Amino acid sequence: MVNWKRMFGKQRKTPPDQTENIFRRHFDGDFIAFPLAERLATLSDVEEVEARAGMNLPPALVAHLVGRFPGVHVEVKENIWRRPKALDVGPFWTFLYGFHTYTPVEESEDWMRLDRAAEQFLVDTEITAVPILRVVGDADVYCACANGSIARYRHETNELERVEGDFWHVLDLEAAALAERKMRMSSRVGS
Repeated sequence: MVNWKRMFGKQRKTPPDQTENIFRRHFDGDFIAFPLAERLATLSDVEEVEARAGMNLPPALVAHLVGRFPGVHVEVKENIWRRPKALDVGPFWTFLYGFHTYTPVEESEDWMRLDRAAEQFLVDTEITAVPILRVVGDADVYCACANGSIARYRHETNELERVEGDFWHVLDLEAAALAERKMRMSSRVGS
């Protein structure tokens, strides 16, 4: 895919990074968040992923990736939400204690990398899309699509389901859902 705007010298504009504002709105001291790379990502890192994936990533996602967190892992602290063990049984939501986005930084571990996630997703599903956010314990994943939209991959049907809104909407939605699950888990443990 040729990006004609960049070929003719036009600078790519990214919106401001809203990651920290979203986290402040939903998370308290019961959560930990850490970046998935040891260095900040650059637009060049993102453009290399885009070239390999054959698509441009949505502007809000790019802002997140080149912001403070070049991909992020968020989870409820283990002393608040005990991690499930092998053979544990419970409601589905009780296994969903965190989420992560992916990083464009190639020095990161393979499971964290946006390019590796896109390659594996294509092999596994035969669908061209880039996984961008995964809830821990959930086989469904949010993806960026070639048309610039965001979709939720449904593993049971092997289909993408379009999601309204941009990356910030998805991040806000999942941050709010994780905070709600933490409250439900706290009330289960306390009763």
